[in-house]
Amino acid sequence: MTSIQTNAASTAALRVLRMTSSSLEDAQGQTATGLRVRDSSDNAAYWSISTTMRSDNVAVSAVVDALGLGGAVVDVAYTGLNAGIEVLDEIKSRLVAAREPGIDKGKIQKEIEQLKEQMGKIAQSSNFNGVNWLKTGLPQDLADVSTFKTDIVASFTRSSQNTVAVKTIELDQTQISMLNDGGGGMLQKDIRSLGTIGGFRNMNFTTSSHQGHQDQGFTGPRTFSATDTLSFDITIDQSDYSPGVTANVTIDKGVVDAALGSTTGYIGSGAAMRTVLEYAFRTNNIPATALSTWAGYDTSRFEIQSLEQSGNSGSSIAVSNVVSSFGSGLGLESSSHIIDHDNMYPSQTFSFDTAFTVHNTSEFSFDVKIGTGATDTVTVDRTLVDATLGTTDGVIGSAAELAAVLTAAGQSKGMVAIDDGNSIELTADHAVYPDAGSKAPQMTLGNVRDNIGLLLDFDLEDIDVTNPGITIDHYIEGVEEMLEKATNAATQLGAIQSRIENQQDFAKKIGQTIDKGIGRLVDADMNETSTRLKALQTQQQLGVQSLSIANTRADNILQLYR
Repeated sequence: MTSIQTNAASTAALRVLRMTSSSLEDAQGQTATGLRVRDSSDNAAYWSISTTMRSDNVAVSAVVDALGLGGAVVDVAYTGLNAGIEVLDEIKSRLVAAREPGIDKGKIQKEIEQLKEQMGKIAQSSNFNGVNWLKTGLPQDLADVSTFKTDIVASFTRSSQNTVAVKTIELDQTQISMLNDGGGGMLQKDIRSLGTIGGFRNMNFTTSSHQGHQDQGFTGPRTFSATDTLSFDITIDQSDYSPGVTANVTIDKGVVDAALGSTTGYIGSGAAMRTVLEYAFRTNNIPATALSTWAGYDTSRFEIQSLEQSGNSGSSIAVSNVVSSFGSGLGLESSSHIIDHDNMYPSQTFSFDTAFTVHNTSEFSFDVKIGTGATDTVTVDRTLVDATLGTTDGVIGSAAELAAVLTAAGQSKGMVAIDDGNSIELTADHAVYPDAGSKAPQMTLGNVRDNIGLLLDFDLEDIDVTNPGITIDHYIEGVEEMLEKATNAATQLGAIQSRIENQQDFAKKIGQTIDKGIGRLVDADMNETSTRLKALQTQQQLGVQSLSIANTRADNILQLYR
């Protein structure tokens, strides 16, 4: 039907033309930008992913730049270390030459001075962009530094939980520094040496103890008459952990004659006194003996010893209340004691010789065995020292402090240390092992060592072959240690160099891969887009012509009415 009110053909042609123009605009945009997803309205999911990945790719590109900067710092430090190793080799050769008989050590020292100055300049000039790993400026010794590390940016990561992180390569600068303001560099002395460990280092012993006893000086001779008596109280095995047992002993002429097989009542020597006391103890069931050999065969002495059969944990002898009808105790009085050994425990004593410091990275250990228990290793580190002494510097400055530290370390193993002035006694913990005397456990201690080993005890700057106080061999050993440290540091930096190069290559490749992945999501297929653009341009032309034709038909009808 043809209508002069509504031009349906023209309306349809206009609608198609508008659709074609919209598609053409889209195709032209894709052709101009090369993208089929330019904003979120094109494809929200792909647009979001591509935007995030573009941001990540920028971060990856920054990582590549950071790796380049870090690699430059590593390269400079590595170059400085290699140059330093060469100088150390030269110094070592001069030291070896200085050992030759008749050599002019003064001239060699002048060469060494020049080499030392060169080494200092190498460390000072190994600087990139203000960063110097070979000449560090910490005011404290590196041995006292708990952490001194630097990081090199290595990678940028995004987890499955969509969290991001920057990963780094960590480098311990205490292992790289050649010279540090506060000391501790590889060309400087190491203050971590524990020396003699206050005199404890050479402790190596196995010890036990014997019964409690008293060694008395005999004050006879004495002939007992029928009315003479000698009485005393004897307390056996009394200690801090035992009440002991007490008995009264009375000696008269009958006891003397029965003990000695005589009729005269005569006690003429310390040996005879031992026999009489032994008879009195045995006949009265007293857990003591006088027949021990501690007093030897000295006839002027006698001894009383615990049999350790009292049922108490102690091992001791105490004579008291000595009363005689003739005014003499024949040596039983306390004034006659030559030896008084009571409640002995296994122990060993050493003298504290010098103060020392347990640093953050140093510790010492020893093995201890008490009784039938296993051999345990006990370790003392900085944390234990400071916790025990209430300090923060790790210094052990006296016998009392070392005793406190050893007790804190070994008490859980059953060992304690007791200071007495400048000496320290190592013994079993009496509270854990209350049995004294021969019942007490055997104690073994040894293998005292530290974790440091050979330490450099002079700075490179201190080397002086003209100084008769230090042997050239000692200097050679020290320089060899410096060389070993420098070689290890260079090896570490070489490994980091290789890792940085690999990481750079990987970061570049991953960046390219991300770009490719983004392109697959949002890039337009230009062959398809250009073909489509041509088609749409043709469709647009046809649409314009269609609209023109539709409008012309209406005009023809209107002509009929004119």
